[in-house]
Amino acid sequence: MRSRIPAWRWASALGGVAALTLMLLILPGQSAGAADPSVRALSVNLASPTGKSHGVGLGILYGINEDGSQPADEYLKPLQLNAFRGGGWFSGGWIKDDYQYGDATKADIASIVAQARRLQGASGKHFQYQVLLSDLYGANAGEPADTQWPCAGGDCSNYLTFLDTTITALEQSGIDFAYDIWNEPEFSFFWGPGVNTPQYFAMWDTAYREIRKLAPGAKIVGPSFAYTPLGRPQEWKDWFQHVTDTDTVPDMISNHDEGDVDDPVTVGQAIEADAAAAGLGDHVPLSANEYQPADRQSAGVTAWYAARFAQSPYTNAMRGNWTCCEIPNLTGLLSQTPTGWAPNGNWWALRTYADLTGTLVSTSGEVGATAISAAKDKSAHRAVAIVGDSDGYTGPASVTFSGIASTPWLLKHGKLHATIYRIPDQAPVYQPQVVYSHTVDARSGSVTLPFTFQSAHDAFGVYLSWDDPQQLSLAAPDQLAAPGTYEVPVTLANGTDAADVSVRTSLAISSADPADAAQLSVRCEGTTGSTCPPVRRVSAGGSTTVTFIVAVPPSGLKTEAESVVAV
Repeated sequence: MRSRIPAWRWASALGGVAALTLMLLILPGQSAGAADPSVRALSVNLASPTGKSHGVGLGILYGINEDGSQPADEYLKPLQLNAFRGGGWFSGGWIKDDYQYGDATKADIASIVAQARRLQGASGKHFQYQVLLSDLYGANAGEPADTQWPCAGGDCSNYLTFLDTTITALEQSGIDFAYDIWNEPEFSFFWGPGVNTPQYFAMWDTAYREIRKLAPGAKIVGPSFAYTPLGRPQEWKDWFQHVTDTDTVPDMISNHDEGDVDDPVTVGQAIEADAAAAGLGDHVPLSANEYQPADRQSAGVTAWYAARFAQSPYTNAMRGNWTCCEIPNLTGLLSQTPTGWAPNGNWWALRTYADLTGTLVSTSGEVGATAISAAKDKSAHRAVAIVGDSDGYTGPASVTFSGIASTPWLLKHGKLHATIYRIPDQAPVYQPQVVYSHTVDARSGSVTLPFTFQSAHDAFGVYLSWDDPQQLSLAAPDQLAAPGTYEVPVTLANGTDAADVSVRTSLAISSADPADAAQLSVRCEGTTGSTCPPVRRVSAGGSTTVTFIVAVPPSGLKTEAESVVAV
């Protein structure tokens, strides 16, 4: 008896030294035309630089495993993460060790050091690890009711021992850590005595001065309030008053943008205004070391945050974690499949944002709830824009690029090539969808490119570049029979003008019923694993093909009908 497996979706994930550009195949799109006033009209001025692109927002709170070995480089390296916040978390820390330097605290410190080394190696740029001292203490919302909070009754002696012991151990690693004094002290499950109380400020002052003594060059981060100045203005004013009066102002002022919706541009400006009122100047380094609320974890909102952070006064920002903490899902950028972790729409939104390299340029900012940021990079021969909406807009949109004469390296005989990628809010997403790919006449100095928000929470990447994207294709059968063995060739065609180096290919299969998918075996031909050995070099204009063997067991599949879908 032959049975068919339901709705299998096939895809490959490739990684290597050369970053994989977006998309599987070039699909037909609409032709460029004049702007329609009825659409969500966005704009980019390539002739108006606003500063260097620093990748603000390319950070995460936890989201890797304890020893930092997972997830794989193919998911870490393309994101170019530049910030991470963690503090061990899993062992219970100082509290679990009965307020002394025991096995739990040592395990957390070992985890912090291992994670920092892995992340610095995968970053490829300056990387900041913010150590959550409160998590290392054990105040992670799971502490016992009889917890001894630091500086109770004015006695900070045990807290000083904690700081001396743990910071000394971390500094001995040789890693340049930043230290976040305490997380979300407004909440009793993180800080029992209450925010901005005498005990809180005694803890703050003690930590600040001891960190300065033990690690003079380290950056101190705080207050990491859960609420913004827009939500609790007096809380911020009281805090600024204290730290300026006692000369305990941190090197980075941190807050959390996890309200519904905390706009990084507006919130950053509000914090700067409070800092200026406290006599700290017009601009201080800011860190949004948790952002994006639990009920807005979509590709479109992730892209919206990225676009707004690019235009904000923040120095760095980390995505919040709502399935905390040592799960290697990069704070939800990866989704679990029967064959392992795979990227989803959120991952591709930040992957696109990581391509905003070089110089940021002015844009229309936010139109309605739709935000756009863009950058141009002569060395990379491209200009890139990211688009996202915070409220689930659907319907027509367009982006007009002006100032094109300022980027002659994008032009050939007065024309440029534009590609728009749709990033759906789905899991997994192995490749975004090309919805527009055209060579357009730019002799007028501007072009308008149309696209459509097909579903709520779509995100988009817009690329101006003559380098054709690498094309990824595979030949999968329309149906699988049980039992059966199938060969699935996967081809990467390198259409760029540079060689791809150390290309790794893996094949994953997902289904609406994970129990069915778990019964299949996938291996690279000639090996026992689902990832093929790296191809050392794929020259410009060349291609490489690897073959995967998929085996279907003789029985046990629950569902019949439907077909294989290639994406």
